[in-house]
Amino acid sequence: MTWVDANEIKQTLSNNDLISFLNDLGAEPQRKGNNIHCKTICHNGHKHKLIYFGDSKLFRCFTGNCGSMDIYGLVGRVMDLDFYDSFKYVCMKFGISYKSEFFESDRIDNSFFQKFKKKKEKIDLKKLDKKILDSYWDLYHKSWIDDGISINSMKKFSIKFSIMDNQIIIPHFDIDGNLIGVRARNLNPELVEDGKKYMPACWKKKVLKHPTGESLYGLNITKENVEKYKTIILFESEKSVLQLDTMIPNMSIGACLSGSNMTFHQLDILKTLNIDEVIIALDKEYEEVGSQEEKFYAQKITRVFIDKLAPYYRTSVIWDTEGLLDLKDSPTDKGLEVFSKLFEQRIVV
Repeated sequence: MTWVDANEIKQTLSNNDLISFLNDLGAEPQRKGNNIHCKTICHNGHKHKLIYFGDSKLFRCFTGNCGSMDIYGLVGRVMDLDFYDSFKYVCMKFGISYKSEFFESDRIDNSFFQKFKKKKEKIDLKKLDKKILDSYWDLYHKSWIDDGISINSMKKFSIKFSIMDNQIIIPHFDIDGNLIGVRARNLNPELVEDGKKYMPACWKKKVLKHPTGESLYGLNITKENVEKYKTIILFESEKSVLQLDTMIPNMSIGACLSGSNMTFHQLDILKTLNIDEVIIALDKEYEEVGSQEEKFYAQKITRVFIDKLAPYYRTSVIWDTEGLLDLKDSPTDKGLEVFSKLFEQRIVV
């Protein structure tokens, strides 16, 4: 089993991971290039003057006296935790295993784990009225059709369109089909350029957000096939689930993590399924096989997924060794022929 320290964990978190995490903290994050602009939750402020710089992996507050801090420092300020408890909170939220000689010291109060466990057991996702979706149109945008998503698949997963806001509407359901959140894909260029490509949808001045790490998108639709084939494919994004359903509707076995980490809550959902294999199919994060970036990402896959899944399931990884995908591509982005080859060549661990 692979273990890392706090700095290594911090370095593995992508901007997509942080967007989800910051949403849960109430920071209303807005992506701007490689940076993320947030509300100044570090001192209960409301202006978007807290900026995360992707190059340095640091936050800087441009109001108040908070200054610069990493993710652990931010969590400490928001939740009034010391460094150790902030570190463990981040690990628990992202489902990351860790070990450190310092953290194994007898000086550490392990009661934090018990407090967190009790909170975890009480999680109950708020259910939304499905009539909210009647506010949107059964229209299907050409950009998604061009990206390999059929109208049939969009209908199956209840994709809608907001004419007023020029948004593709992406409802999120729990495994039982209850509506728990609604995400929007903005199409206005100025919003996309402002880092707001994806965001929670708004309905009657209500933000329809939910903690994405508490569910697996698409599983309400794909569960039957997942258990039929006793296999599930875990993707980062909703689009990948829809692309797979379009390519192979009779073997639609995908679910979306909403990021490149798997939380313990998502692992608990997997444990309720009658499956034998979990296939990890994340977006490509390296350009050259054998590069330091590839090795670093492989370590992350081991730590975040394999270490947790291996005790329960046969685990495999879709890994591009032939340059079939571009950087940041999902395994489904290049169509059925490429996906089939990647699927057949997946690495069983």
